[in-house]
Amino acid sequence: MSFTRSGRIAGALTLGSIALLASPALAQLDEGLPPSAEAFAFDAADTDGDGLVSEAEMARDAAAGFTGLDDNEDGMLTPDELDEHDSADFDRVDADGDGALSFDEVMTNKLSGIEAADQDGDGSLSFDEMLGGAEAEQGAQP
Repeated sequence: MSFTRSGRIAGALTLGSIALLASPALAQLDEGLPPSAEAFAFDAADTDGDGLVSEAEMARDAAAGFTGLDDNEDGMLTPDELDEHDSADFDRVDADGDGALSFDEVMTNKLSGIEAADQDGDGSLSFDEMLGGAEAEQGAQP
């Protein structure tokens, strides 16, 4: 389940951020494909531009998304604060069954997602691993 409404778009390209040229979103443009929301989300999470999303980068991205969705700033996400969502996904992440998602519940879910998708065992996700993990999660849903 995604907890971000939209990915952040990088600012002006500088010499210090030239590594962005290898990003998934720009690679799609080079191939004549429209950039995907997944590629932009990946690029936003990959703050050091190394082509991998580490646990720390995932935590920063999740915290930003969580804070942006927590309209009443109570530290919990309720179904009303999430736009469209699958109630089965919500219930799966809501480990204590209280009808709201804490940041700990969201991070536990995200970290288990990283572990499941990390095919090479390096503790980080490449763009392809992220896509494969999302596809596997979608396929496992009834």
